[in-house]
Amino acid sequence: MSVLGLISGFLITKSIVANRAIRLQTTKNNIEYVKSALGVYLANYNRLPKPSHDASGKESAAGGGLTDFVGNVPYNTLGIPKKYTMDGNAKPLVYIVEPQLTANFSSIYEKPTLDSSEFCKWIANPSIEVQGVGEALPSIIAFVIDTKQPAISDKIRIVPTSDTSWISRDIFLMQYLKNSPCKKESHHDEVERSDRGVAHGEFFF
Repeated sequence: MSVLGLISGFLITKSIVANRAIRLQTTKNNIEYVKSALGVYLANYNRLPKPSHDASGKESAAGGGLTDFVGNVPYNTLGIPKKYTMDGNAKPLVYIVEPQLTANFSSIYEKPTLDSSEFCKWIANPSIEVQGVGEALPSIIAFVIDTKQPAISDKIRIVPTSDTSWISRDIFLMQYLKNSPCKKESHHDEVERSDRGVAHGEFFF
């Protein structure tokens, strides 16, 4: 009986570990699926969608407060099945987007005119901050997909876990649109950005 008990305990433990791994992989796969869908949306509309705040799966008409830019993945707006916007525990993924990147831009890349409006325009005061990175952001964070809600005050503050994926605007353009990153500003602007401690890159947690 004791031997059977040991074998049974071993099998149960192994099953629990296997199920946990499956749930984690499902979460990662669905996050990747959503990121690809956001890339398609950006290519078509030159902007990122706002989160959804109801069961419709449509992006909300955000009024400007930071809480408006934290919500569920707008699967209806993106044209993807709702099941891909869930984590491995069948809970809705949290979609967090930089407010200034949801505007109706005329293009993705900079235009030669001074009054042009584009996705790549430099953002002086980004709204998303990742704990452990502080103000030295790798570039503007385009969006975050997570399994937990962030803290919101004067910034949207992300405490990263193994279920957090955040991506910079430049890497998003290169990885999901297969395009070059945003063009660099003038030398003066680049020096000013360097002085602020801003570097280009990306982190995944």
